[in-house]
Amino acid sequence: MSEETSSEVIEETAVVEEAAAALGDTELSEEEAALAEYKTRLRTYIRELKKLPGDWYIIQCYSGYENKVKTNLDMRAQTLEVEDSIYDVVVPIEEVVEIREGKRKLVKRKLLPGYVLVRMDINDRSWSVVRDTPGVTSFVGNEGHPTPVKHRDVAKFLMPPETAAETSEAEKAVVADGEKVVASPTPSTANTIEVDYQVDEVVTILTGPFASISATISEIDAQGGKLTGMISFMGREMPVELTFDQVEKIN
Repeated sequence: MSEETSSEVIEETAVVEEAAAALGDTELSEEEAALAEYKTRLRTYIRELKKLPGDWYIIQCYSGYENKVKTNLDMRAQTLEVEDSIYDVVVPIEEVVEIREGKRKLVKRKLLPGYVLVRMDINDRSWSVVRDTPGVTSFVGNEGHPTPVKHRDVAKFLMPPETAAETSEAEKAVVADGEKVVASPTPSTANTIEVDYQVDEVVTILTGPFASISATISEIDAQGGKLTGMISFMGREMPVELTFDQVEKIN
């Protein structure tokens, strides 16, 4: 049995055990049930990603140019005939509810501002096509060398929200401008949240692809009902925007 097959068997066993535990525990809270369901979907999605050709890499670009970089890279890959090495270019986003002038509005927000995800095989031609794309500054990696992102990590950015779970293939959730919705607001986001946070306070992220990660608050937008937190990703500090009900204090 291969290492990958063995890993999948272990994951399947864990899913079954979790489901059995959930059925047998009548006192399972809504949060625990939601977390168990999320982990099950995540394992399934990771297996789907592993079946796709190529590895996932992160490329850094000028902030605000993510969609333009995606468009340019797609066009260059086709024009320079490297589609057999560059398979997918994605700008992951989430949908959140923001409060603007007292009204709640559904908005799209980039999960990785200043970065774009690319699924590709690294070779001299594909590396050159990506690196020379207008707006691209570098690959994320050790000492400038592209470093593949683990499937488990990239799945957290690409897994469709629960409402779109039936569309299992990653490409089905990508819209025309290259953005991919990976998180949508739940009914709980409609609740009014009082501001009880401070800059430099460390909080835990509760939902979305960054769930369970700690973040240090750098900015607070009380009127907009959101805050900016700094998280550590691949050895770098990265800002993420969060609504108040997406985080909780660390006791």
